[in-house]
Amino acid sequence: MAGGCTFEREREGERTVLRLAGTFDRAAALELARRVEAERGRELILDFSLVREFADLGVATLAQGLAHTERRLVLRGLRQHQLRMFRYFGVDVEPSRGAVDPGAA
Repeated sequence: MAGGCTFEREREGERTVLRLAGTFDRAAALELARRVEAERGRELILDFSLVREFADLGVATLAQGLAHTERRLVLRGLRQHQLRMFRYFGVDVEPSRGAVDPGAA
């Protein structure tokens, strides 16, 4: 557990899902970036649908960490504000599906 955030790892077919719950802050962002880096699969789903509170610094920290990954990431459960912040920090977000293509930044 990082700060007030919990992480759960699941498989969804061929993809790995990292499901977060609680408060997403800078500590949670650093932990999530570490977990993303450690995953071996080419496609990873980050599910934020159970996060009850987002700190802008956490979103900014994660965006910086994702900007250099080459795997396909799908982000679920984000609100418009978080999507705009990812775009602001250079992470290309597809709004219709909430997918992120960090290589396009």
